[in-house]
Amino acid sequence: MLGTITNKKAISAYQPKTEVIEVTKKFKDNYQQGIDIITKPWVELNDRSVIDDMNRGQRMFNAYVDTSIEDPNEAWKWRGTRSKARNKAISMHAQLTSNYLLPLFLAQNENDEIDRDFSEVMRDIAEWLAQPCNSNYQSQFLQIVFSMMYNPVTYLGAEYCEVYQKIKDKTEDGKYEVKEILDEVLSGFNASIWGATEVLITNPYERNIQKQRVIIKRRYTEYSELEAKYSEHSNWPLVQKGIKSIYSEEDGLFYDVRDEDHPNLVAEEIELNRQEDTEIPMINGIYMGDDDVNANCIKHRDNFNAPKYNVIPFGYMRINDHFAYYKSMMNALQWDNMAYDAMSEIVFNRAVLENEMPIAVSGTDKVDSSVIFPNAVVPFEDKDTKITPLLPQSNIIQGFNALRETENSIDQGSINETMSGQLPDANQKAYNVAQAQANAKKNIGAIGKSLAESMVMYGDLMKDIIINHITAPQIEELTGGVMKMKYRTLVFNSKVDGEKILKFDNDLIGLKLTDKEKTKRNVGLYEKIKGVKNKVLRLINPEMFAKFKYLTKIDIEEMFTKSNEYMQPLLTALKAQLVQDPYVDQEKLTKKLLQSYFNSEAEDLMKDTDVLKQQILQQTKPNNQITNQMTAKAVANQM
Repeated sequence: MLGTITNKKAISAYQPKTEVIEVTKKFKDNYQQGIDIITKPWVELNDRSVIDDMNRGQRMFNAYVDTSIEDPNEAWKWRGTRSKARNKAISMHAQLTSNYLLPLFLAQNENDEIDRDFSEVMRDIAEWLAQPCNSNYQSQFLQIVFSMMYNPVTYLGAEYCEVYQKIKDKTEDGKYEVKEILDEVLSGFNASIWGATEVLITNPYERNIQKQRVIIKRRYTEYSELEAKYSEHSNWPLVQKGIKSIYSEEDGLFYDVRDEDHPNLVAEEIELNRQEDTEIPMINGIYMGDDDVNANCIKHRDNFNAPKYNVIPFGYMRINDHFAYYKSMMNALQWDNMAYDAMSEIVFNRAVLENEMPIAVSGTDKVDSSVIFPNAVVPFEDKDTKITPLLPQSNIIQGFNALRETENSIDQGSINETMSGQLPDANQKAYNVAQAQANAKKNIGAIGKSLAESMVMYGDLMKDIIINHITAPQIEELTGGVMKMKYRTLVFNSKVDGEKILKFDNDLIGLKLTDKEKTKRNVGLYEKIKGVKNKVLRLINPEMFAKFKYLTKIDIEEMFTKSNEYMQPLLTALKAQLVQDPYVDQEKLTKKLLQSYFNSEAEDLMKDTDVLKQQILQQTKPNNQITNQMTAKAVANQM
């Protein structure tokens, strides 16, 4: 979108109509405003720009060390990094991603009444949507948490695409014809990651992304990928790899400018304005919107047709009440990390000198490496020859103490070594270890709340995609040209309930069932899956499901994995206390208890349900011999 026109003769073949030029001028102004924001130094970022802070954080996380040495006399010095901040980031990432976070939903009707069934269904569909076979959500969730450690902000997008690809299909006569089919790789739900400089905003002091006047998403990608998306547009033949069409306000013409940094890629830049409900795509500066410039509506909408920005910012911790960007973990630990590396350099270099001390020799005898080696006995001819160390003896212990104090400071600002998986020192008291763990959990909890805040907003976008795309009907053509509405049936393995089948049934549309009718229908569903272990079948009214309002929330406890050692005594106590409770499924409770000890092998220890019922029945049958004795005794008493 921006560029310097150096050759006035390179007039572009792309010269759009007046309405598109006006849109382009507004686009260019908003684009420049966004670029100014990410290149301006900010006090909140230690007088660094967003780009500088991002580059600095990434270098620190990647353990970057400048190894270029100009003075050969300095080459012997240690110039590495201990990567303490990076190690803390990896440990923090492990804690925050112990589970793949998914939001919970509360379904509300027009009377603000909570519907538990629809709430669970929405959660189930979100879990189905996040499966690796249905989207890239899980892998992107891991990456977005990593990005929180070193970027001032990273955006996670939510979009649903239907992209078609051309294939060659062999006909009956042996020839090939070109057909279009749905591209399974590029289509469906996509959780895309956008870097700190790939999303431009217009207000750096507004934290809520939905309140930004304009956002611009920009990325460089392959020509073929965008061709699959925009090839039907009349302007697509004008797009060239590595060539941008730049508008000149001096003469109102567009000029071709070569992009030296990306000669083989194409720039996709999309401006979104939520208040005006506009979404304008530009490819290398060429307009790719609707022929009617007023018909470019934002694609992402909720179930009430309200437009939304489909990217959500993620970050490590907020800096102040208003600043849109975050303080990354590398930013928070940078001074301690720099101090630790600087002190390590001093200590290591001094240790080298202590072990290989430079010396001064006075006298006529030659003393060099030819005579300095283990167990060497060297007679001096000159009685005045003396060997004197050049450096005084140092107290290197003080350097290691400084390192230890710096390391403690890093622990206090992030996560301690015990939480990272290392055993505590033998001389540490259990109380001190427990206190350190408690402080680390508080830090993790604070960062977890920042992650949860973003995940709640992201769950709101997932909910929109579920209602507008996953549960929406598809047109199916039957024999004879008859058209029919077809709804999806979702099948997946739930972490809690085993195999689940969610079927959107168009026969339920318009039905109003009484409690008795609902009970009868539920009995019918039970009969369908009777005898099948760990299987849940739900029939859902798609029309009612789409009319509800869904509120999102996050369970912070999901971020902390409860180990088997933690669950074993808890489940054992529950099993003993609830063994007679009629409201508890004893089979499932027993299975969870065995899983805490044997994991996946717990299933081998469980009895078959039918065999168990027969054994219980045999135990409850009266013993014939005892019955006969009691009957005879009763008759004798009567006589």
